Amino acid sequence: MNRVIIILIALLLVACEEQQPTDYSTQLTSIKQDIDNGHFSRATQALNTLLTQQGLTADQTKNASFELERMKRIEKDFSASFDDVSAYIKRYATGVTDQQIKTWDQAGELEFRVIDNQRRYFKSAGYNLFQLNDDALRLRKDYQRFTARAPLYDTNRHHVAVIDQSLATGNTAVLPQTFRIKYSLTVDANAVPAGEKVKAWLPFPREIANRQTNITLIASSHDEPIIAPNDNLQRTVYMEATAIANKETEFWIEYQYQTNAINHNIDANKVTALTEIPESLKPFVAQRSPHVVFTPELVTLNQSIVGDETNPYKIAQKLFAYVDQIKWGTALEYSTIRNLSMRAFTAPYADCGQQTLLLITLLRMNGIPAKWQSGWEFSNNQFDTMHDWGMVYFEPYGWVPMDVTHGQLSSTDKRLTWFYLGGIDSYRLIFNDDYSQPFYPKKQHVRSETVDSQRGEVEWSGGNLYFDQWHYDMQWQVVKEQQPAFSLDQIDAQQAVLVITDDESAIQGQLSRFEKKDGQWQQVAEPHAIVVGRTGLAWGIGLHPQQPGKQKQEGDGKAPAGIFELTGAFGYLDNLSTQLEYSPMNENNFCIDVRGSQYYNQTVDAAIVGNDAIQGSSEPMRRDIHSNDHLYKKGIFVAHNPRNISDQGSCIFLHLWRDNNKPTAGCTAMSEQDIDELLAWLDEKQSPIIIALTKQDYQLFKTKWKLP
Repeated sequence: MNRVIIILIALLLVACEEQQPTDYSTQLTSIKQDIDNGHFSRATQALNTLLTQQGLTADQTKNASFELERMKRIEKDFSASFDDVSAYIKRYATGVTDQQIKTWDQAGELEFRVIDNQRRYFKSAGYNLFQLNDDALRLRKDYQRFTARAPLYDTNRHHVAVIDQSLATGNTAVLPQTFRIKYSLTVDANAVPAGEKVKAWLPFPREIANRQTNITLIASSHDEPIIAPNDNLQRTVYMEATAIANKETEFWIEYQYQTNAINHNIDANKVTALTEIPESLKPFVAQRSPHVVFTPELVTLNQSIVGDETNPYKIAQKLFAYVDQIKWGTALEYSTIRNLSMRAFTAPYADCGQQTLLLITLLRMNGIPAKWQSGWEFSNNQFDTMHDWGMVYFEPYGWVPMDVTHGQLSSTDKRLTWFYLGGIDSYRLIFNDDYSQPFYPKKQHVRSETVDSQRGEVEWSGGNLYFDQWHYDMQWQVVKEQQPAFSLDQIDAQQAVLVITDDESAIQGQLSRFEKKDGQWQQVAEPHAIVVGRTGLAWGIGLHPQQPGKQKQEGDGKAPAGIFELTGAFGYLDNLSTQLEYSPMNENNFCIDVRGSQYYNQTVDAAIVGNDAIQGSSEPMRRDIHSNDHLYKKGIFVAHNPRNISDQGSCIFLHLWRDNNKPTAGCTAMSEQDIDELLAWLDEKQSPIIIALTKQDYQLFKTKWKLP
């Protein structure tokens, strides 16, 4: 009898041990559903009860405790009332009505959650409305959306320079730049009790071959900072300080690093599928809960996008284009979102990290290795922001960058269109080569940001310090922006037109002609007068390297400075006396200067492209018919902005002037006698160019660029 009782008791104990995890899992799943449905009070009570159970493992206690923390963070994100959001919209939207705001709210365009039967709004709901809703944007005068303000989110002359330098050198890593960074993290006064130790992890760049090198920590706020080893995929600098009553605790580091732009010039026809995944790549085609999961919804989506395509690069293009069309909006804190890739799929907007994880998930579904990368991005002016992007593996190219938030660029040149699927600009700061990775030294308490590491983390023995208990500051500068070596010897030009003005504001100048004989430039005619744009000169996009200073923009009234090909002649007459290719214009010919047009900076025939395509254009090529003047009776095409980058300047010619005191809208103009002589001299077989510079720049570059 005793033996039987003992056996029964043992079986009962085993059953209890097996039952407890099941009970825990069932309870936690139910609690999570309550949280997701906004029943916070009920979930809180259930979690407190669950945490009193005996025998919970450390991980079970940690996971349940974090659900309590998750609710607190959600409440911080959804801290606004309808009146708060309405007041924000009214502050910026001219003439907006209460009914319009109510209509947007009813349509779900003001993000909210119902928490314990109370409708609470995302603190950035008003801001996001202007990012997502065109009607709201039209009411906010002189405002550009975030992605419109960021210089590298549309085709930029930097992208052109990256591609050109890559093609010219055969290198994938080009245009190195050196940045100097000072990053600070400041803990609020009394956030930590006086005398307690404050521990801080500040993000720090990783050394990555050909991408990010020569990393040097120059100074720090505290002695003996601990720099995490380079193999830490979320690298940091760790420091400690003692909290002082009524005083902020500041941590800062100053460092320098060099970064390269990357361009692979991928040929889709050379990309092959991996018939067998190498061990080193297997983690990057696998699921990784909670953010990279092949859910039924995403499997169906993937099938609808990919179809029967089998080429990995073409599959990636399809997926990239799909994710690219998702609207951008500022995001909830990542630690409050259970699955970031599913959030990007289901929500009306997604930020960079959510878009990147969705693309990573879809790529991995197709056996295409993909991984995370993040840090900050800058530009060639004052723009900066935290940013997430990724890497994708194509055989035989290997790992290449991808940035789906920058997405497809506007260009007729497919190398530019797909620049960010295989390339990256040289304005990046990489902290992370994976997401949700441990810190060194190990952090004891749950992180404020459980996915990314761009702002830093802080804790003390009493717990983690959330983002509302400290603030950060990023200061950066380009220390050295290297330019590729350049001279006219690299250009097969035998004729050169040289235009010189007194300074960048001058509207008048001199034009001289030169021919190359026996390797030397020789002047062939006396200079003559010309006029340029009504506001002078600004650097354009041509054969020369990109230069600092004022850049030519659409409608700025400046003629482009630099070196450009002369590609042909045009006019009203049936024929011109010239050895350039001549294009007689008719009443249907227009040069398109409409921003965003697929025909931007191109001369078209309205009878072919349709009247809709020329709407808004101010450049009829038969000005005698449309504008009652003869400025374009005889002219020469200048190949400025040859990749037709929108807003970077269009329709640049040499043409007839009104007189020697009246400037142009951005071209170079001269008398009819002078243009006749110029046309008669120019020969397309001699690959003619025009060089337009101020006197100062001419003296600066004459020797360096071997100018005539």
